[in-house]
Amino acid sequence: MLQNALQNSVVQKIRKFFPAAAFFGGFTWDSITLGKLVQTTDLAILLLYYVASLVFLLLLAAEPGKFLNRAWNEKWQNRFTYAVQFCFGSLFSALVVCYFKSSGSLGAFFLVALLAVFLVANEFLQQSYAKFEFSLALFNLLGTMYLNFLIPHLVNGIGFFWFLVSVAMSFGICFGAFKLSRRSKRALIAPAVISGMLLIAYLANWIAPVPLVLKDQNACTGFSKDYTCYVDENDFLGGLSVYLGFSPTLSIAEGEGVTFVSAVFAPAKVETQLEHRWYHQNAKTGKYELLNTITSARMTTRGSREEGFRIYTTKKNVPEGKWKVETAAKGGSVIGSKTFYVQKISENAPKRVLWKIR
Repeated sequence: MLQNALQNSVVQKIRKFFPAAAFFGGFTWDSITLGKLVQTTDLAILLLYYVASLVFLLLLAAEPGKFLNRAWNEKWQNRFTYAVQFCFGSLFSALVVCYFKSSGSLGAFFLVALLAVFLVANEFLQQSYAKFEFSLALFNLLGTMYLNFLIPHLVNGIGFFWFLVSVAMSFGICFGAFKLSRRSKRALIAPAVISGMLLIAYLANWIAPVPLVLKDQNACTGFSKDYTCYVDENDFLGGLSVYLGFSPTLSIAEGEGVTFVSAVFAPAKVETQLEHRWYHQNAKTGKYELLNTITSARMTTRGSREEGFRIYTTKKNVPEGKWKVETAAKGGSVIGSKTFYVQKISENAPKRVLWKIR
């Protein structure tokens, strides 16, 4: 009976998804627990995958009299498509992790989710990779996202200009592959559309500001220059609610200000100016309204402190209610955010405890 059940057509179809489901489940855990730093060797390995995928893509494009003066038999074509599948899967895997760690907004998470969908779908696209136009389109997407991660390590900076360079370089390489393949101009339509959509996504702050990673953040009061300050003590249930993502409270005395502290990791020589965006929730509409964007020269990342470069901003005359502060690249994408409730100190207010950012 068990054997008959396993041979059922529906079960057989479901079983095909087991490897991908197991892989994606393990990968999700790895994305959360992965190491803190990206080494030069990691960048070199990803570059190897990128170059290898280009080589195999060109080999798949071979046609008699047009490229390499030969066509591959079905056996070799299958080998090349498996190679493309492996290289693409490795790149998607690394990019999902890198962009996930730098995402601090819904739009950025949407892009990570899209990359994750392609990562899972990659397990089933081996035959599709035999189509040059399809492979070229995905290669352009991977190239742009990889170069956008690689270039900041090389030029020691991030910003729209360098993202534009990433888009131009990736599309230029795709154009070169297209010229060598001598395929129809239709092969460039999808890469061109993808490049345009990625530029729009960047301008909309949907592209995570890689390689910046938020390490720690909190709202507190009584801030000292040794990066210590006071937060409300949480009992077990309160601490559990904060751990699950619910907003903590911060009790302040009359006339006392609120300080927001962040720690942002950046590679050793990458310098970029950061900012804090202070939002207050409108009690009537329930929407957050931007009140202040605070930045300064001292909020420029320096060094490669593993726990992150520490910045802080202080706001006085803070009314009660729900607040949100975003840590972001100046004028760019959000690296992380935190919501909290401000309340006046009362007899029932939680006890204050000393806190220090890592």
